[in-house]
Amino acid sequence: MNEKNETKNSNFDLNSLSSREIQAFLIILASEGKEMSLLKSIIDLQFGHKSRTKGYDYINSLCTKGLVKRKNNIEKGKKQVTIHVKKKVRSEYEKFIVPTLSNTKNIVKKLLQDNLDIIKDMEKNREKFRNYTETIINAVNDLISTTSANTIKSKRFQKKIDEHIWKYYRAEMLTSEMFSK
Repeated sequence: MNEKNETKNSNFDLNSLSSREIQAFLIILASEGKEMSLLKSIIDLQFGHKSRTKGYDYINSLCTKGLVKRKNNIEKGKKQVTIHVKKKVRSEYEKFIVPTLSNTKNIVKKLLQDNLDIIKDMEKNREKFRNYTETIINAVNDLISTTSANTIKSKRFQKKIDEHIWKYYRAEMLTSEMFSK
């Protein structure tokens, strides 16, 4: 590859990349400095390619466009080619992506605030339900205490308790429907 040709085009421009090239670039960015064959395997696995050269094609395309560079290393007497993102491209990518990350932080804060409001509403509903339950229990206890022992065993008394509970239930539902909106 011609080094002058690679440095001339070393700008991070999303318009010059296909969506697959962008994905390959992000894979290389996440695994920078890895051996080229390993990166090729990761790209092929991500895209579901069975071809022996397709992953290399994406890496070569990114090299040609000046976004990444090959670096030849000799390790344990064996030649290895590693792929690195160019410093200028990385800085341009970070300038491009950092505002998005700060927006994400603001979105998370907003979601937390919205959920806090929902939690507060749930607590209000729990308190209403607790008060409503106490009201029904007190009403039934009052009804039992004012009724004679013989009447408590009758079916009529059971019906009276049911009516009493339904009366309080309807009243609670009416007030909650009227004041909920």
